[in-house]
Amino acid sequence: MTEKIAVDLLHDAKARLGESPVWDAEAGCVRWIDCIGKRLHRTNLATGAAASVDAGEAIHSIGVCNDGGLVAAMASGFGRLDPETGAFDPLSRPEEARPDYHFNDGKCGPDGRFWAGSMPRNYTGAGGRLYRLGPGGAVARMADGFTVPNGPGWSPDGTVFYIADSPAGAIFRYGFDLAGGASDGGVLGPRQVAVEPGLAPGWPDGMAVDAEGCLWSARWDGGCVVRFTPQGSVDRIVGMPVSRPTSCAFAGPGLDILVVTSGTAGMDEAARAAEPLAGGLFAFSPGVSSAPVGTFSG
Repeated sequence: MTEKIAVDLLHDAKARLGESPVWDAEAGCVRWIDCIGKRLHRTNLATGAAASVDAGEAIHSIGVCNDGGLVAAMASGFGRLDPETGAFDPLSRPEEARPDYHFNDGKCGPDGRFWAGSMPRNYTGAGGRLYRLGPGGAVARMADGFTVPNGPGWSPDGTVFYIADSPAGAIFRYGFDLAGGASDGGVLGPRQVAVEPGLAPGWPDGMAVDAEGCLWSARWDGGCVVRFTPQGSVDRIVGMPVSRPTSCAFAGPGLDILVVTSGTAGMDEAARAAEPLAGGLFAFSPGVSSAPVGTFSG
């Protein structure tokens, strides 16, 4: 049963592909992106004030740095992104030799690294990879076998890593060794299925993990955000006013507001007219707060 709870529109940005929301506690705002539109957005939760800058190239995911600014996976690779100007300072280009691939979703982990996946531009095959960006631009290839990797997340105790592969319809889990036995950061165990395909409407896109260890999965073409238990069963389904929610994150001083991005990519004129709020940033109170959220220490 889909819950009908109050979902507020925070920013009517008309994003083509809104993605990667993160709470910037120091700035008191939600940072998020329009991947296709090459825009970096800022939305103040308290006042509703919004602003954006042009990044000059496609932004695929972002994270907050512990010394200020943002880390990002851009069309050209990993680097630092100035939140005020959109200027990009490259650090590494691990997919430079594979022009048919580009980065997708990413997130900062409890190990202080930025984790992001790559995907084939034609959405076929399983050649996508998971990379970890560390201090000084050091990059490690951590896992393979993805088509469209989305929604990285970690359990509250940092011992489990989650990632979805959207076309597969599944969310996977890996054991996560936070220390990794050295200063290199987290190391992954074998892959297992955490959430089976077909349990909820749409396709798993970006996600967030709450303090109870449950996964909040934005469902592309499902018009909802679904809460899954750590055992992989559906706990709640929250309906959204758009059919293509793309990602979600906990925000606010108490990390108890769930913000949800959305997009219009792939929608024809009639579909966009039927969903005038598509591409906006939304928020609702889920009744639970976030698991700890990492920042980039590189």
